[in-house]
Order: sequence, then structure tokens, then C-alpha cells
Amino acid sequence: MQDFMNGRRGADELTTALGALSMVFALIGSIFSLPVLGWIALIIVVLALVRAFSTNIAARERENNMFLDAVGKLPFAKGAASQGASRQQSAQSAPSDFDRKKRTAQKMWDNRKTTMYFKCKNCGQMLSVPRGKGRIRVTCPRCGTKVEKKS
Repeated sequence: MQDFMNGRRGADELTTALGALSMVFALIGSIFSLPVLGWIALIIVVLALVRAFSTNIAARERENNMFLDAVGKLPFAKGAASQGASRQQSAQSAPSDFDRKKRTAQKMWDNRKTTMYFKCKNCGQMLSVPRGKGRIRVTCPRCGTKVEKKS
């Protein structure tokens, strides 16, 4: 199941906007008892899912860029379009977030018998401690929070 999204675009700004638009249509349709708006909302959700699971990444990226350009021309949404564009540029130069999460999950699975993993309650940093050492005090390297855990 982890490899299912490999080679697929996933949710981008246009997909998120389509999801929000469908929620608005569904809400208005249910408030005013208009079943036509419910059907329109369903069609929009299906379109968003097709975009998210599409393997034609180049076409979905062009559509998303056209959407970001159109939104960028609106006077009240200048920041959102530039954030989306900068996120796209950084995603092209760096390894994808999905790949990093997959490697981390694989490492955690491989070391599950010898290492215990948990998140820092203060900053969310993933911490690892050796299993079977009893109660130990762990200090987060990022924020310095000390926590006592049973390993």
C-alpha cells in the first residue's frame, strides 16, 4: 500500500481548492434542500480524487500552475500563490517528503526489536532509545526537554 502513491501527483493546491469547493456546494445544497448541488459536489470530489491519483504528473502540474497563476492575480490572495510556487520549486530540488517518510518508516520497522521510537511532547522531534534498559531519562536534542521513559 505504501508504494501505491509512488509516481502519482497527490494532493496539490488545486485539489485542495476543489475539495473545499465541493464542501461549500454540499453545505449549501443541504441547507437549502437542493439535491442538484449535492450531485455537483460529488462530481467535484471525484474530479479531485482523479487528479490526486493521476500518474500524468506533467499535466496535473500544468493545471495546478494555471490555477496558481489565476489565484495570484486576485488582489487578496497574493501570498497564497507565491507560497505554492515556492513550495513547488523547493520540492523539485529536494527529495520528496513521501520518500523521506518511507525511509524513516522502513528504518523504524527494521529496528523495532532493538530500538523504541517516540516523539518529543514539546517540539515533535522523533527520538529513539534502546529497548530493555528500564526507566531512562531522555533529553531532546532539538529543544532540550527532558522526559523519563520506560524502554
